[in-house]
Amino acid sequence: MKEYLFLTLLSLFCVLPCFLSNASAMGDENAQPEQGPRPATAGRNHLGETTSPYLLQHQYNPVHWYSWGEEAFEAARDQDKLIFLSIGYSTCYWCHVMERECFENQEVADWLNKDFIAVKVDREERPDIDEIYMTALQLITRGRGGWPISLFLEPNDLKPVWGATYLSKPDFINFMKTIQAKWVTDKKVILDRAELVANAVISRLTSLQAPVPLTSDVVTNGVSALLSRFDSDLGGFSGRPKFPMPIYSDFLMSAGWDIPQVHKAVKKTLDSMLMGGMYDQVGGGFHRYSTDAKWLVPHFEKMLYDNGQLVSTYAKAYELTGDPSFAKVIEETLSYVDRELSAPDGGFFSAQDAETNHLEGETYLWRESQIRETLEAAGMEDEIDFILSVYGVNTGTNFQDPHHPEEPPTNVLYFTNHPEKLASKNKMSYEAFRARVDAINLALLKVRDTRDQPLTDDKIITAWNGIMIAGYAHAGKIMQNEVWVDRATKAANFILSEMKLSNGKLLRTWRNGKGGTEAFLIDYASLIRGLLAIYDANRNQKMLDAAIVLYDKARALFYVDGEGWYDTEKGKSDLFVRTRALSDGAIPAATSFILGDLIALSEATNEARFLTDAIATVDSESQLINSQPLAAVVATMHLNTLFGSHPEKFNLTWEPSLGDTSMVRMTCENVSLQVAKGESVTFNVTLQMAKGWHVNSNNPVSEFTVPLAFKSLDDNVTLKIDWPESELMTSAGEKVAVFGGSVSIPITATANANANGMVTIMASWQSCNESTCLEREDTRVPCAIIVE
Repeated sequence: MKEYLFLTLLSLFCVLPCFLSNASAMGDENAQPEQGPRPATAGRNHLGETTSPYLLQHQYNPVHWYSWGEEAFEAARDQDKLIFLSIGYSTCYWCHVMERECFENQEVADWLNKDFIAVKVDREERPDIDEIYMTALQLITRGRGGWPISLFLEPNDLKPVWGATYLSKPDFINFMKTIQAKWVTDKKVILDRAELVANAVISRLTSLQAPVPLTSDVVTNGVSALLSRFDSDLGGFSGRPKFPMPIYSDFLMSAGWDIPQVHKAVKKTLDSMLMGGMYDQVGGGFHRYSTDAKWLVPHFEKMLYDNGQLVSTYAKAYELTGDPSFAKVIEETLSYVDRELSAPDGGFFSAQDAETNHLEGETYLWRESQIRETLEAAGMEDEIDFILSVYGVNTGTNFQDPHHPEEPPTNVLYFTNHPEKLASKNKMSYEAFRARVDAINLALLKVRDTRDQPLTDDKIITAWNGIMIAGYAHAGKIMQNEVWVDRATKAANFILSEMKLSNGKLLRTWRNGKGGTEAFLIDYASLIRGLLAIYDANRNQKMLDAAIVLYDKARALFYVDGEGWYDTEKGKSDLFVRTRALSDGAIPAATSFILGDLIALSEATNEARFLTDAIATVDSESQLINSQPLAAVVATMHLNTLFGSHPEKFNLTWEPSLGDTSMVRMTCENVSLQVAKGESVTFNVTLQMAKGWHVNSNNPVSEFTVPLAFKSLDDNVTLKIDWPESELMTSAGEKVAVFGGSVSIPITATANANANGMVTIMASWQSCNESTCLEREDTRVPCAIIVE
């Protein structure tokens, strides 16, 4: 309600937007301040000492850039100037365009240097700043966003006044003149607007949610919603542009794999991506997204986090299907990462640019004549017609640079059909087809590597490395490749040794031996996920121990009891709001990752505290999961895991299906418990009955029914059971005491002096409904007592 009020006020509070629009229409003589731009005063650009490749790209601009920090803020306050904030990243195409048109231009620089304090931020180094001001931008522009972010801030509390994304030189100069005039003549209007925008941002990013009950309907609704979005013709879950969104396929494979439509949606989507031009057919690895609906023409930048997530997704799909084309994508993508995104010291670089020589995708594109020349030079003339057909080049060009129409049309390479069908069409086995294409790709890549290459952003980001570490570990485990698990371990060891401070905190970034800012929750959560993936692959205890230490540090820094997880530490003076983003994007929300970490830690350690924190984390975002399961789809996926492993935590009712052999689900808080000889240990066993079913109690009254009972198979361990109160009902014509719904039963096990080793506990019960009873069941309790 508060945010609605803020947005309503924003829509009414149009003094500045209207002023800006009118100024744009009035022309320069009415828009500019009384004085024209003065030549830049003596000064220097402040970006030369940073670790960010993006900021370093701007170090020689005539704009007197500052990096984000007190030096810039003090200058703005001392000089009573608005701050111009520009947020981007090194591989951002339109960031480069705005730099060439505006920030390298002396006239623009003169205006900026005279009337504003210009601040440049790398969104990859400071995701907290990006989150806050992207939210502000979307509020200001009614939902539009993107990079570069171009915002004007008031200098005192750094609250946003007005903003846009890319601006051309004429628009930018006009807006600078207009907003500066307003700052001089009517400062109160600007400050009031900044307060209004800031309040709306705070409302959106910090609102606390009271826990709501969650049922399996949430997961079902999420699967149904995603299937309703599925593009059955082209794959994917949206129109153009199409982003890979591996988290959608992950969710479907985890929560709905027994549904035929899910098989089709996942297989079609993953097949379409590996066949299209969004996948680099020659060099391996995925580009950022497809600009069209058919996965053909990509936006050519390559991001570490995309490729790391996609490797994990294709590995899971390979595990479920055994499809060799999925295995091939994994092999080629990891080969690409090894070749082009691997730092010598063990970490992974961040990304590669979309453009080369100011041209989108120039390095990756091919003309037919270039392919012919390459294969002729390699002595592979007989392969020319084959590969022109396989990659669709024989049907004509498919790419025209939209930003440079003077450039001749050319080709993005793509598979014209699924590789297995192409093999069959060419009367070859799949293996022979792949070997033939591999040999041709090797020749093409050799020539492609001689071209000018896109910029590689060589900073190491902890969160993104965690994603790729998990990708290597997941693939290594599933495909039984120890080399990949070792590569994941090498990267993990680099982060733990070079990017961890003496106080236990992590760094967000590292470049050329120099650390950047301290890490955020997403960095801890993602790295923990990678460490646990290594542990799952090879039981490396060092990785598990490191994950536990990092979790404890993250909890101390970012968790607030009764509220949940925050993305940033408390008390950061350079932020007007402490963010807690719950929605997943191209990278899942930190809270989503940490929830998965907690489930994995609970399973790996049997420590109840991790499960307790997992349930509290679910509670903190339960409103969002309940109302929009796809907005927090990764958390919804992990919730489904908890439904299966700990239904007692949610008081669920469940409908039996044909595959269910029992009407009872039994769980324990702890999988394994230690007890010393002569001592006792207490644990809880929970029985969850299917809808309409119950079990007879320990004292069912009727002599013709089977009572619920627990028994130790070791005579040296005795059990004392604290039976809960039962209810009396009529079952199969008899009055009987029963347990229905969910029942938790405390059991105390006592070991005598002769007990030793692992002790198995058995449970026996009889399931009944109102008309019939099933045969007695004897089942092992899913927790073991270990006598030490």
